[in-house]
Amino acid sequence: MLPGSPSLPLDSRERADRDYSRQYNDDFVSRWDELIDWDKRAAGEGTFFSDLLLKAGACRILDASTGSGFHAVQLHKAGFDVTACDGSRTMVERAKANFNSRGLRIPLVCRDWRDLERAQLGTFDAVLCLGSSLCHVFDSQDRIDVLKRFRSLLRPGGVLLIDQRNFHAILEGHFSSSGRYYYCGKTARVTVGELHESLCEFVYTFAEGVTYRLRVFPILPERLRTEMFLSGFGELKRFGDFRHVYDPLRADFIIHQARA
Repeated sequence: MLPGSPSLPLDSRERADRDYSRQYNDDFVSRWDELIDWDKRAAGEGTFFSDLLLKAGACRILDASTGSGFHAVQLHKAGFDVTACDGSRTMVERAKANFNSRGLRIPLVCRDWRDLERAQLGTFDAVLCLGSSLCHVFDSQDRIDVLKRFRSLLRPGGVLLIDQRNFHAILEGHFSSSGRYYYCGKTARVTVGELHESLCEFVYTFAEGVTYRLRVFPILPERLRTEMFLSGFGELKRFGDFRHVYDPLRADFIIHQARA
C-alpha cells in the first residue's frame, strides 16, 4: 500500500489516517478472521473471482492486498498459481499462520506497493487488490501511481480486479453491512463514524465492547474508473456484490475489472 504524499503539510490526525499499517495493529488483526468468518464468506462469494480469472485465461495471480490470506487460499485451492503480498506486517504474519495451519505453501511477501518492483516478483496474468484496500491511498495521483505499478506487473491483456466499499451509497446515507458476503462474522458490528467527501471512518465493535477503527478515503466508483483509465487500463467492467446488475444504493461492495 502507498500512503498519500500531498504537497500541503499534514496534521497529526491526517498523518495517522494515511498510515494504514498503524491502523492494523496486533489486537485488531488478531480478530480479523473472527470478523470475516472464512466459511461463510466463501459460501457467500462462491466462485465469482475464480470464474472471472478462468474466463480471462489467468493462471499466475498476485494477491496484492492479501490481508489475512483468505483470497490467496481460495484461489490456491482452485488451482491458481498465487503469490500473496501485503504492506502490513501484522497482516502478513496472520496470513502466514493461516497458510501454515492449512499446510499450504503460498509465496508471501511483505511489501508496500511502492516497493513492488524491488520485490522482483515477475509478471502475472492477474493482480487482485481486494478488501477495499486501495482506499487507504488518499491522494488521486498516488492512486494512479499505484495502478500504474499494478499494470507494470501484468502481462499484456492481463486482468486487474479491485473492490471497494460502496462509497456512493454510504455518502448518500445508505450504509449497509449485510454480513452476507464480506464481514460475515456474528461477533462484531460494523458502523460508520466520521464521514465526509474526504474521509470515511469504519467502526468495528466486538461483542464485549472492544472497538477498532479504520479511516480511509471514500473513492467513488466513477472516480476510480477514471483513475484506472488514466493508468492505462481498458475494458472496464463493474459489479455490485458479485452481480453485473445491481442496485447502486444497496450493494455493500463494488468490484472493478479492467485489462492491461
